[in-house]
Amino acid sequence: MIAFLGKLLVWAIGIVAVLFVGWQVFITARIGAIEEEHGGLIDFQTLELGWKPNQFLVAPPGATPLAQPHAAAPVFPVPAASLRDAVIALVEQEPRTRIVRRSDDGMRLTAVQQSRAMRFPDFVSIEIRPAEGGGSTLLVYSRAVFGVRDFGVNQARVEGWLTRLPDRIAAP
Repeated sequence: MIAFLGKLLVWAIGIVAVLFVGWQVFITARIGAIEEEHGGLIDFQTLELGWKPNQFLVAPPGATPLAQPHAAAPVFPVPAASLRDAVIALVEQEPRTRIVRRSDDGMRLTAVQQSRAMRFPDFVSIEIRPAEGGGSTLLVYSRAVFGVRDFGVNQARVEGWLTRLPDRIAAP
């Protein structure tokens, strides 16, 4: 009986290894097409959130008429161009993250960040705007491509970026 269970365990480990390698080959071969399909610039005026909880939206009040933000966007005491530069610097230093689309003025961008082990792609779209009353603000929409649940990854990512952003703005 113990020998049978040992062989069964070896087979199970082998099957998991084959599936893992197969997924890595698949995602490596398909990431360009996935970026093309999901990595476009977002029009926040027409954005509608889906039913899946694997997304997180931060926006100023009234900025997304068809979508209820999960959190209000902060206002930064800098011009929009300075906020844009800080956002780009922050995104570019994130692990396994790259900007896949950017508007000509850089005020709108979409980046992809892949998870460490399985390399699941999550897309983050950002728009920087002047804020009413001065300063600037941003809209951020982070979402998973695969699955239904993300165990709070998109929310944690956006909140982490927003927490670290003031340090980027203050950096020379």
